[in-house]
Amino acid sequence: MISDRKFIPPGKKTIIYTLLPVAALLLVLYGMSLRKDKHTFPVNIPCRGSMIVEAQYDHQRAKMVTSLYFSFLDNRKILVSLSGTAYLYNEEGKLVNRKTLLRNIYYDYVQESKVTDTYSMTSRQINIDSIDNMDWGISSLLMINSFFLTGHTDTMVLKKYDDNTMLIESNQSPFALCVFKKSF
Repeated sequence: MISDRKFIPPGKKTIIYTLLPVAALLLVLYGMSLRKDKHTFPVNIPCRGSMIVEAQYDHQRAKMVTSLYFSFLDNRKILVSLSGTAYLYNEEGKLVNRKTLLRNIYYDYVQESKVTDTYSMTSRQINIDSIDNMDWGISSLLMINSFFLTGHTDTMVLKKYDDNTMLIESNQSPFALCVFKKSF
């Protein structure tokens, strides 16, 4: 009988059969560590999202349409950039006021709970662009306090929704779904 296989001395055969399971185990462990790193949170890449807020008060309705940029920075800091427009309508639905929003909010944060993904975020610095004309009245109708009051602490839930998105919630409801840039 003729065989195309090369003859491997028994000593080398034993080594190969021993190394194959070890190599396979190392590959599995390496894959698991990559998967764990992939799901590590908070992430080091920024995300972008859109936020639409509508509020109804006695004789007026307010609406804000905003783009949001969210990034974890070094030293337990977070940057939130907001740009958009706020609208105020009277009881007939007629536009009575329009405001522009363009600001960066720098937060110090403390992770309160890993189980519930809860963070206490204190606004330490708010940089307002010269075209931002949101006054206190309309800001208080449409924004969480730390978006316009320096030194205010809001509790937020930052949940990694899947590999590419994060859900940002206040204690009342979700307010943004932030999408991470895919890395190739």
